[in-house]
Amino acid sequence: MGSKRKRAPQDSTVGAPNPKKQQKNVEKSSKAAALPTPLDTSPFVDNPKGADLKREVQLYDLLSSEDSSERLNAANSIISGLLGGDGVAESTLQRHLERRLFRGLASGRKGARLGFSVVLTEILAQLLGTKDLVAKTYTELTFEKVLGFLIAKTKPDGDLSGQEEKDHFLGLLFGLQSFVRAKVLFEDSTRWNVILGKLLELAKKKPWIREECGWVVVEALAQMNQSEAEHTLELLNDAGLALSPEGVGIWLTARSRFPDTKFPTKPWGHSGNPLEHLKSLAKALKESSNEDDSEKTQQAKQTGNWNPQLHFVWKIVLAQYAVAAKEKKHGIKSEFENFWKVAVDGQTLPTRRSYRTLTCRRKSILCQCLSRAQILGVPAFSTCTSRISILRQTSLEYFQPQPRALPDQSCPGEGSLPQSCCR
Repeated sequence: MGSKRKRAPQDSTVGAPNPKKQQKNVEKSSKAAALPTPLDTSPFVDNPKGADLKREVQLYDLLSSEDSSERLNAANSIISGLLGGDGVAESTLQRHLERRLFRGLASGRKGARLGFSVVLTEILAQLLGTKDLVAKTYTELTFEKVLGFLIAKTKPDGDLSGQEEKDHFLGLLFGLQSFVRAKVLFEDSTRWNVILGKLLELAKKKPWIREECGWVVVEALAQMNQSEAEHTLELLNDAGLALSPEGVGIWLTARSRFPDTKFPTKPWGHSGNPLEHLKSLAKALKESSNEDDSEKTQQAKQTGNWNPQLHFVWKIVLAQYAVAAKEKKHGIKSEFENFWKVAVDGQTLPTRRSYRTLTCRRKSILCQCLSRAQILGVPAFSTCTSRISILRQTSLEYFQPQPRALPDQSCPGEGSLPQSCCR
């Protein structure tokens, strides 16, 4: 009897996992559907103690959460607590900017940089943007002073570890991007010159962050007029970044936005079109430097450690061909085939690469180029090198690259391209 009693529950548990999983799914869905708990949006005090200090600490802790809904909820509460109604005292706002927000950008904890940069973007927009609170209420918090907070709080001083130093430079990048996204830099052009100077300085000092600095410039182009764009291109060319992958992306973006732009004569000619200089474009996309280049240009081109993430310039370059194909430009098929042979088949996918080096990044380039080739009707993948590369990709199905820490830095291209390409 005892054995039968034991056997019965064991049998019943064989089919039990499905109901248990359903219960977990129901719990998860109910949590996802639940609205975030309303947070206190009352104004902050200058010298918080007791309950006021506890509330402030909790809000900034939520602002560092890895949960995006918690971060956004905390961000709304902090912004309302600082600028809601008549706003807090100037000393209170300065304390939060200097000791909380800009300082928090240098933290590598959870989602701190993401949350803190959201709050900073909104505060900068109200402080220096359309509301112009710096002229009405917070007269001491000028652009120069607020930028000084960012520089001071993200400066890696003292005996820091390599990761701590990296966190400080990333904090500086996020802070500079907050100024751009706040859309406050082109009412006074000197502001953009200062921010661009800091971006170029950061890109040269730490090559591993150069791509992100270039992307911030691409974002800023949407806010510029033609003369500001031309001035920006001149500064980038003087800094030796025109022949870099970031320079290619910036040049093509500026050319699309301002077709009549007066481009620097070098390196992409008066038309400012890198697609007309395939050999130089191929070297830039490969992130290699010419042996004949000056030492200054070589240093600017080096990108540090190899990164499996696909560079943003590829999407911009391939989008140019897609637009031309949609407009039925004459000769676009032959142009794309030449691009494939020089920039992709001959440079990006060399046969001497070991199997394991053709990882997520190379696969993404191959997928995107193949999809464009199919759209344009170009049999570019029929070449020997490309066929070998595709065969290698299929033989690498067992190899899965390690996932990135942040969701927005995952392998690009997958999901928007044919699944057969991205396996």
